[in-house]
Amino acid sequence: MICLLLGRLHDHGILTAPQITGAAFTSASFAHRRLQRLLTLKLITRFRPQKPFGGSFPYHYLLDQLGYVVVAGQRLDPMPRPGYAKTRKAHLTSRANLPHLCGTNGVFTDLAAHARTHPGTSLDRWWPASRFHRPGAFYQPGDGPDAALAGGKVRPDAHGIWTEHGRSVPFYLEYDTGTEPLHILVAKADR
Repeated sequence: MICLLLGRLHDHGILTAPQITGAAFTSASFAHRRLQRLLTLKLITRFRPQKPFGGSFPYHYLLDQLGYVVVAGQRLDPMPRPGYAKTRKAHLTSRANLPHLCGTNGVFTDLAAHARTHPGTSLDRWWPASRFHRPGAFYQPGDGPDAALAGGKVRPDAHGIWTEHGRSVPFYLEYDTGTEPLHILVAKADR
C-alpha cells in the first residue's frame, strides 16, 4: 500500500489527508500513524493551506526528495536531481488552481475508496492531465502505428477506467469549479 501511495503522489502531485485515508486505509488513526511514519522517514512532506476567512484546510501531502528517489528506483526511471522535491513543492503549493487539482484527485480517490470497500469494483486506470501533454499519450505496447500519433487535441483533467462486476468503462474527467465561462467548457467537450 505504501508503494501505491508514493506512486500516486508522484503521478498526481498532491493528495489530502482525507483522500489518502479513504483510498488506502481502514481508519483515520491508522492512516495518520502511517503518514507520520512516512514523514519521519522523509519520504513525504506536507503543508496545510489557510482558509481565506480563518482556519485551515486538511493537510496536503506530497513527495519529499527520498520519496522521488524511491519511486524512480521502483520504476527504473532516472534518479531525480538534488533539490527536485523542493522545486516541485514550490510549484505545487503556489499554483492558483490548487483547489482544482485537489478536486480532480478527489474524484479518483473517492472511486478508489469505493473500490476498496466494494468487491467486484476497481479503478483500473488513473492518468493525470500531464499524461496528455506529450505526443503518443494514448499509445500502449501492442497498439498499431496510428495509435502513437493519437492525442494532442484531447486535454482532460484526468482519464480513468472504472470496472464494476466485469464491465469496464473508460472515461475522461473535466473537473469544473465554476470558474470557466460556458463557451470554454463547450469547446473542451468538442475536442
